[in-house]
Formats: sequence, C-alpha cells, structure tokens
Amino acid sequence: VKLRRLKRYELRTSRKLLYKMMPIGLKKPICSILLLGLSYLSKYCNAFTASMSASVKPFALNVKIAVKPERREEFITVIKNDQKQTLATEHDALQFVIGEDIDQQNTFYLHEQYTSAEGLDAHTKTSHFAAWQKFCDTDPFVSEPEIDTFDCTHEPEKIADRSAFCLNVELCINPDVREEFLKVIENNQNGSNNKEPLCLQYHYGESNTVPNTFYFHEQYTGSDGGKEGFDAHTNAPHFAAWEKFASTNPFTKDPIVYKYKTI
Repeated sequence: VKLRRLKRYELRTSRKLLYKMMPIGLKKPICSILLLGLSYLSKYCNAFTASMSASVKPFALNVKIAVKPERREEFITVIKNDQKQTLATEHDALQFVIGEDIDQQNTFYLHEQYTSAEGLDAHTKTSHFAAWQKFCDTDPFVSEPEIDTFDCTHEPEKIADRSAFCLNVELCINPDVREEFLKVIENNQNGSNNKEPLCLQYHYGESNTVPNTFYFHEQYTGSDGGKEGFDAHTNAPHFAAWEKFASTNPFTKDPIVYKYKTI
C-alpha cells in the first residue's frame, strides 16, 4: 500500500515538474486545449441528457370492458374511484379516461397513460387498484376485458378528466406501406391537434408486443357530447388525405374503431 501511494505521489510530482519546466509559450495552448475539451464534454453530456429526456414517451393502454347489466352501478363506482385516486395520488399517472359505448349499453372503454411501463406497474400496487382487482374477481364481466398496450409518440403531459367524445382505434398495417402510413398519420395527428379547435387530443403509438399494430386515442368537444368536434374532424383536409391512403387497402385486417362518451 505504501509503495502504491509513493508511486502516485511521484507521478503527481513529476507532472508538476514537467509543467513548470515547459516554456511559457506552451503552457497557455495546453490549458486552452484542456478547457476546450471540457467544454465539448459538457456540451455532449447536456445533449445526451436532453436526447434521453426527449426519448421518454408515455406508456398507454386501451381497454374494452363488457359489464353484466346487474353489476353496472357497482362497476361505475369502483372504476371512478380508481380513476380519481390514480390521477390525484400517482406521480407517474398522466391520464385516466372512462367512457361508455355510444350504441352498446354496459360496454365501457378505458384509456390510461403513464410516464413508463414502471408507472403502470406502480399503479397495480396501489390500494385503489386492489379494490378494482377485488371487484374483478367477483365475475362482473360478460367476457374477459380486452387490454392493448402501446408506446406513444407525443411528449408526456398531465391531462385531467373531462367530458369528451372519444375514439379508441386499432390499425394493423401492411409492413410494405409502413413508412407511408407513418407520414400520413403524423400529418393527420398534426392537423388534428393544431388546426382543429374542437379536437382535444389525438394520440397514437405502436403496440409494444405486435409490430405494425397501432393504437389511437382521440377526444373531441362541442355539441352533442362532443360529436360536433368529431364530425368537423372528418371534414378536415388532413383527414381526407388519411381516407385516400386508407382506400388503398393498407391493412392486414379490418380496422377496429370504438366510439364512446366519457362518464
């Protein structure tokens, strides 16, 4: 140990002596080079940190639930409590939407967003989720709930519960037209979010289990429970571009579109 310490001391001492022995004209450039290197390193670290931050997108799920008519009121009470507590107490919970199908009574849809898959995992360990799970264990459903998870493309943001006309959508895209699909759908998203005053939200992402399968959650406001906003969306030029692409049969199976109003 003493020997190692002695060697380190000698190395430091020799460096200091070498620097002192350098001509003054060399010392300044060397210092400048060191400072420049540190500057570039700092910029690289900042850029890397910003890149990592920008790459973190929300983790989302769309859920379809068919509830037995006699369990309807109990279901609404339990799921609304889960929603309220999730949004109020969970740091990683970004959004929790509950709605009922516009045509099929007792068919409900959820849309949830978390900062990450770990955020969803933390959600499943809460007392309010335990109450929901306890309800699920009492055979309240007509069939097993359908749950689809996906990685979103937008930046994380907290979205409060609100009244809206909603869509949950599944699109399965032919891999051969994937790049064209992404361009068209990004254009539709940008137009919807930035040019439609009655569009509250247009989010989508790719399944994290099935490649080329994409899920969407859209929200609209306006008269008739928000349907006015959805009708306006279908008359927008960016939606026309989407319809043109969709008419080329780019799907590997028929699209699934669920329409519902929040409760």
